Amino acid sequence: MSALPESRSAVAGSSIEPDLTHRRMFGPAPALRPFAESTVFDRVGGQATVDRLVDSLYDRFEADGVLRPLFGRDLSTQRKRQKLFFAEWLGGPPRYSESAWGALYHQHEDLPITRAVAERWLGHLRGALTDTVPGEDDATLIAERAQAVALALVNHEGPAPSAGRGPGTSRHRSEHIASCGVGARTLKRAVVAARRGKVDELATIIVEVPDVVERPAFAARLLQDATLAGRVEVVEWLIGRGVDLNRPAPLHVSLIGASFELVFFVTPLCAARMTRRSEMSTYLLGRGAREDIFTSAFLGDLALVRQLLAERPSLAQVSDPATDVLTITPIHHAVGGDQLPTLRVLLDHTTEPIRTGARALRAAAARGNRAMVGLLLEHGADAHAVGAGRWVLDPEIAPRLAASGASACLGISGEESGDWVRISCTGNKGRKDDPMYVAALLRYGARVDQRYNGATPLHYAVKAGFVQTIHVLLEHGADRDALDDRGRTPFDWLGQAAKSVDRAAVRDALKTGPRPR
Repeated sequence: MSALPESRSAVAGSSIEPDLTHRRMFGPAPALRPFAESTVFDRVGGQATVDRLVDSLYDRFEADGVLRPLFGRDLSTQRKRQKLFFAEWLGGPPRYSESAWGALYHQHEDLPITRAVAERWLGHLRGALTDTVPGEDDATLIAERAQAVALALVNHEGPAPSAGRGPGTSRHRSEHIASCGVGARTLKRAVVAARRGKVDELATIIVEVPDVVERPAFAARLLQDATLAGRVEVVEWLIGRGVDLNRPAPLHVSLIGASFELVFFVTPLCAARMTRRSEMSTYLLGRGAREDIFTSAFLGDLALVRQLLAERPSLAQVSDPATDVLTITPIHHAVGGDQLPTLRVLLDHTTEPIRTGARALRAAAARGNRAMVGLLLEHGADAHAVGAGRWVLDPEIAPRLAASGASACLGISGEESGDWVRISCTGNKGRKDDPMYVAALLRYGARVDQRYNGATPLHYAVKAGFVQTIHVLLEHGADRDALDDRGRTPFDWLGQAAKSVDRAAVRDALKTGPRPR
């Protein structure tokens, strides 16, 4: 991301107050982080109590015929995520913010959450609190604060889901539009029309499915795509239909990197400036577009960053209202924009350790920005939850992160994980045999006996046909006869390999590959 082509002082008509309410995805925002500075997490018994609380809560969901259809088929992964969420929400370690994809609003926006559904959820939470939290006052306080959040998620006035719904029935609140599944086709059609400047086509879609512009998250997505494509006529039409020109939307992962997927929000004005669309910027400013600390940090507008921080230094690490319970700050936006001078200014205005610094480190390391990685570490960014990545190949970044606690055997939640297998030993997403990468991961903490979805790295390398990776794994002690969770060996996995895999070469590598060093 290059520096802003024009200085902030040269642009007239912008609002530069430090207020950030225009970035909220909720309406009248509830106290989404009521325990951020409290001792409740430690007082109730820390992670052990949180784990019991979530297990008790999800046991209730499993048995509830009304709520159960709102969840995915397998609740085990969600249980793990919710243990991180509740720990952070109650004032514990920010491991949820370090690893979550998508804010609370976006994760629930598609679900048909009526007030009755919210109350039913709260009833289960109160029961779980009674079972697991030792102090009655603490249990009552947690339930009261959770009620504000649960009711803020209410988004549907229709009937609640019925018990015993068939497995093929959609769990989305609209049969016509959703962010995933069949309903996503409508949104895709609208996005394509917006990008191509097809106002008439977009208008027809909206007549058919008004939710395209009536639901804020979808409307913000359309406005962002039209802005990035330079379609002033579409932007003007959307704003005329009541779409909020200051509401941010997540920037696509291809533009910001995997570290910030679904948690990096930019306003239409920011989108226009990042693509140097001066006509679009002028139009948006004339209609009341607002500046903010996140936009100026991402674009490297040092003059505005300094001005805002002079008025309110706490903005350096303010949490983005767009990500509600997740902690994403201007520091993350400076990293996302590759703005080293801006990052220095932000860090000069804060004395506390960087909040959710592992995510910022992960992004800086993925860019190979050695100076930025060093600066973040110097200011207290925690490297433990950086997770596995190609940083292991950088001769300067890798040893520095490792010395600070990063390890390829840890996941982005800071817990031991075999996630490194997915990014190096599978053929998914067009990945190729990369033995140097695998060797570097093993050098920086990954282990050949770690498991990913019930199987070893060798199982996945065999299926992918990665002969050179098979040699590296065997050299580091991989077990040729290891069994996956279904009792199958790596050789058995060869039967699942694609037709393009050289089976003879894989069999030869398994039989004659190097022995452990």
